[in-house]
Amino acid sequence: MRDFFKAFLYAGQGIVSAVKGQRNLRIHLTAAVYVTAFSFFYELSGTDYVLLMLTFSSVISAELINTAIEAAVDICSPEKNSLAKLAKDAAAGAVLVTAIFAVITGLILFLDIDVIKSIIAYYSQNIPALLGLIVSAILAGIFIVRPQKDKKERK
Repeated sequence: MRDFFKAFLYAGQGIVSAVKGQRNLRIHLTAAVYVTAFSFFYELSGTDYVLLMLTFSSVISAELINTAIEAAVDICSPEKNSLAKLAKDAAAGAVLVTAIFAVITGLILFLDIDVIKSIIAYYSQNIPALLGLIVSAILAGIFIVRPQKDKKERK
């Protein structure tokens, strides 16, 4: 049973390490937070929210797998190698495919001009909410662009 719980600990450590070291993962997580926050302006069904969660988890999972593949390739092939490049490029391509379909899903769920106008009206009439949005955007920007750890420091 102890090994079972250790597996969760190791998985959590992997996620934290990837968040610390991978800017694109931080971008995807930030997008998921903002999409979720703005989703409350829409009349989404439970099924729509399940679709959103599946979309988020697909992109984030693809990014974590990409990170794992890149790290494994770097260990196995520290010098330039065409097969190593293929592995890394294909893994990055998987992330791109999931991200493109996430954007398409988002457009299908959220491209409603009337709701977008109501969101703009809400923030233009609610200065504290607008300031909160601005502060959160600044903090999100800092979270995204903060310097990555040097690869040699990572374990």
